Amino acid sequence: MNKVTDWIKRHQIAAFFIITFAITWGLGFSYDAVLKHGQFLLFPLLFIATCGPALAGIIISAVLDTQPRQGTRKAFWIAFFVAWVVSVLVCIANLKFIEQIPISPKLVGLFTISIMPVPFVIASAFSRNPSLRSYLASLVQLRGVWGWALLASVLMPALILISIPVNNFHGRQPIASYRFPDLSLALIGLVIVKFLYQLFFFNATGEEVGWRGFALPRLQVRTSPLIAALNIGVFWTLWHFFYWQAEGKPVMTVDFWVEMYICHTLLSVFIVWLCNRAKGSILVAGITHAAVNTAQAFIPLQGIWGLILTWSVAALVMILVDRMWKKLPSDHPAVFQAPTLDG
Repeated sequence: MNKVTDWIKRHQIAAFFIITFAITWGLGFSYDAVLKHGQFLLFPLLFIATCGPALAGIIISAVLDTQPRQGTRKAFWIAFFVAWVVSVLVCIANLKFIEQIPISPKLVGLFTISIMPVPFVIASAFSRNPSLRSYLASLVQLRGVWGWALLASVLMPALILISIPVNNFHGRQPIASYRFPDLSLALIGLVIVKFLYQLFFFNATGEEVGWRGFALPRLQVRTSPLIAALNIGVFWTLWHFFYWQAEGKPVMTVDFWVEMYICHTLLSVFIVWLCNRAKGSILVAGITHAAVNTAQAFIPLQGIWGLILTWSVAALVMILVDRMWKKLPSDHPAVFQAPTLDG
């Protein structure tokens, strides 16, 4: 066991990706079983699979921690209960108002049990384990980064909106033919519900806790933010395989993967840029991720190349302005504080 622990300690990045894919791809069958065949009793496995990156980061942090436990378990369990209740409410609101699925006691009970990985990840920020608390602190802290959180929530929808006329210039559908939903209080409510759902399930809690919360700071010990963003983009895109397959996406075609890799690589640059600007905030990374998915749910797009062109220009500006090809200082909050890391 000591040999395994020593290897993980020396190769934390490699261990993270291995454990992440072992969890998500190991339970990948649950996506097809639930989404295609309606085997809803497997929902708990689907939720665990989607939290693979976060659980990998938590497992490694817990295994490597050698500090004495601090505080009591009370804070963890209070946080778990509160996050559990809020998660259930957000999940039910999404089912009722976004998915328009009739709510029944059985359905509520199923999701109440299935969503447990989400409150567990959130509550781990209040763990007695010092390494976990330090690692996940920025997931539950808005103070000091609220400006970047606001920018993250606005910037990505704005870029998607800008891509519509760009798509028009690219010879696609005329902008006059786009049918936007009428602005109303009902629409605002739906957007809020969708955003909170994406934030909880699983953009912040399941994914960004791992990708930008665990892997990014360790990659930036050795590499520049740009190289770190590109590296994460490679694994992040491939990680979606079983989910996209269950959704019916053409995962066996080259064109699909070319588009997905380009989009996710550009999005990885955006998230890394905002995360680093917000002192390594996992919450800001999660808000950026959730804002993109929420905007795509409400803004009609015809073709992806207008979006790719818009994102490419925006990413280039970010790279040039921040000189993202240069390493961050070793004492930067978004850089993992360790003397040496192999992996």
